Amino acid sequence: MTEEESKNKEENQEENKERHNKTPVWEWIIAAVGLILVVGSIGLTLYRAMTEETTPPILEFSIDSIEPTANGYLVKFQVKNTGNQTAAALTVEGELKNGADSAETSTSTLAYAPANSVRRGGLFFTKNPQQFDLQIRATGYEEP
Repeated sequence: MTEEESKNKEENQEENKERHNKTPVWEWIIAAVGLILVVGSIGLTLYRAMTEETTPPILEFSIDSIEPTANGYLVKFQVKNTGNQTAAALTVEGELKNGADSAETSTSTLAYAPANSVRRGGLFFTKNPQQFDLQIRATGYEEP
């Protein structure tokens, strides 16, 4: 190999190295978008943590259905937590009322009712809930 061929070969190798070392523009664009998303997520989380007022669980109950079972009736309900704190071990009580008198009571415990979420559960009764005034309420919870 002549000196000129050797020199050309070295120049070609250097050009190849330079081409391989350059990061393509599309990689920079994707990296910038990723950085913006991460910084934005962290910023939003910090903003909400510093500006949101802490409220206890705010629980709203509604009845989904009443179904007959082999041993009585199942009242399926949902609870919506509109507060920004989680209620753990949420105890729910359903009471069948006949005027001022209590005809029957049933309780259920939901493991978690996270902030701004909806959870479902059920209460069992031996008497037909449709013949009474059914009232559902929370009787207690734990802070997780």
